[in-house]
Amino acid sequence: MDYIRNPIVTEEQLQKFASNDYYLEAWRKKRKWNWGAFWLSGIFLLYRKMHLAFLIFLAANVFVLIVASSLNLSTFEFRVLFMLLLNAPLAFFIDDVYLQIAEKKIEKIIKANPDEKLQDFHIARTGGTSFFTPFTVLFVVPICLTLVYVNLFQ
Repeated sequence: MDYIRNPIVTEEQLQKFASNDYYLEAWRKKRKWNWGAFWLSGIFLLYRKMHLAFLIFLAANVFVLIVASSLNLSTFEFRVLFMLLLNAPLAFFIDDVYLQIAEKKIEKIIKANPDEKLQDFHIARTGGTSFFTPFTVLFVVPICLTLVYVNLFQ
């Protein structure tokens, strides 16, 4: 348990937050690469309920695309290169970032709820995964934007 930096957070609470043993094992072994984060990037962040990290990653992508376009580097090869340059650090650091996020959220829950059963409930609810958010971002938002675009410019 030397990977836990916050003294009031337990390994059992982290397991409830992560909702599986993969992260406990990754944190114990200090694993430094997450293939899911590398290949799915922003969708992975939304799936793991890391919304602020998603917004930062999205802003970095937009910035890179603007810079690439202004330098006339918008060919397919350069886009793939820039994607790799953004996804590789994400995949390398995301498990540590997720641990920090989990510890902070668990600490807040512990301080707000003295009852252990309520703590467990809120930890599991706050952590875990969300299929709804990435689904919405991938499918519902583009459909809505397309409908708005078609209706405005028809």
